[in-house]
Amino acid sequence: MTVSSYTAGQVGADTTRRWLIAAALYFLAAASTIHLTSNGRDIATIWPANAILLALLLAEAEPRWLLVLSAGMFGNVAANVITRGTIAAPLLFSIANLIEVAIAAKLTGFSRTSDGLLSSPGAALRFLVTAGVFAPCISGLLGASTAYLVFREPLGQSFSMWVLSDGFGLVIFTPVLLATFRGEFVDCFRSKSWRKRFEMIALLSTTALVTYAVFYVAERPLLFVLFPPIMIVTFQAGRLGTKTALVIVALIGGVATMQAHGPITMLADGSIAQAQLFQAFIGTLLLTSLPFAGEVTKRARFIAALIEHDKQMMEKATTDPLTGLLNRCGFDFMVEHLFGRRDEMRSVSIIAIDLDYFKSINDRWGHQAGDQALCHLARLLRAQVRSKDVIGRLGGDEFLILLPDSDINQAELIGKRITAAARNEPLAMDDTSVLLLSLSIGVATVLPGEPFSDLARRADQALYAAKAAGRSAVRLAS
Repeated sequence: MTVSSYTAGQVGADTTRRWLIAAALYFLAAASTIHLTSNGRDIATIWPANAILLALLLAEAEPRWLLVLSAGMFGNVAANVITRGTIAAPLLFSIANLIEVAIAAKLTGFSRTSDGLLSSPGAALRFLVTAGVFAPCISGLLGASTAYLVFREPLGQSFSMWVLSDGFGLVIFTPVLLATFRGEFVDCFRSKSWRKRFEMIALLSTTALVTYAVFYVAERPLLFVLFPPIMIVTFQAGRLGTKTALVIVALIGGVATMQAHGPITMLADGSIAQAQLFQAFIGTLLLTSLPFAGEVTKRARFIAALIEHDKQMMEKATTDPLTGLLNRCGFDFMVEHLFGRRDEMRSVSIIAIDLDYFKSINDRWGHQAGDQALCHLARLLRAQVRSKDVIGRLGGDEFLILLPDSDINQAELIGKRITAAARNEPLAMDDTSVLLLSLSIGVATVLPGEPFSDLARRADQALYAAKAAGRSAVRLAS
């Protein structure tokens, strides 16, 4: 078997697997919805199955139209035949649903390259109008006509039920399914601390408990009680939390209403009126929560951008652009931070480093070679110190290393390691020439009550003693 044929076989197997998964998901969603929210003849109260297809189309940059729509067609026909017992209606209902999904996918295709359907209040409202009103109205013409011609259901009532059930199904379930297919829930969960994870789970669990209490326990119509937990989820957990909370309310409330439980049955008589009132309630939740979720997401992105900008500005202000080490400003900041708690450390030492004959390097090889030598030295220093040690380039060829929890002997050992590394790792200047760096190093350990300026001065005096002794040496401060 050739590589190309093996690859083609893999692609074919993947396509088949995706088709089977899409068809199975649609069948399960459609069959359970018809069974739970319809009498087998009328339009289902809420229709989440189309949201599966829409989310699959929006999840990829290049949607697989034929694969997704054909899988939806098969799942739709199978679910309708099993639950309704006819073949004419399933075919027409399936065509109407595919038209709806295609229109919604085309009009909301911008979401594939944006931050999501709820990235801002404007995006949320556009999605509500497109998927919640326009696409269901177009498909509802065929769907309602099918219900009237095949089952003799009232045309106007069937059309309104179709628009409401399909619209709410798309608006409620598409964002959640899209986030699931894109892996956003997994990424969000992994990015949060355990405390934030438990907080999000607790908020959603509270929403589920309050919803259950409103629809199964309360003896009065307390629908307004659902708004506070959803708003709290919106502000604490963002758009992903809002999507999940709305699905929880829709599922628990929809099943309870179809089972003649809850506040909706207290406020309306008859299954049709109850279904329409429940849809109106869900619509109110959507129009209240989704724009807020979009605004919360927008503000969170703005704050994150400000934090990142401040971080970048801080790095530019405190980092030497040539070597990537701390500059004088950044080094002084770290010194102030560490010296402020030096009583917690057993000792603090400092190493002063000067690159010998740096001027002659520039004169012989040019300033670019001098920059290469400084960068090479910076790499050597990073490799020889501990992660908690602080390295700074204070200017020219002058470097300082602050060593927390280090006495004079440890600091001297590190200084000798640095000079040995400089001798053992020459810098290649061209194909035939290498440069051995020579370093003069002064080491000092802080005395009781000594300020940093005096410590640095003593390390600098030791450095000049190393230079006076012939360079390429380590000297300890008195």
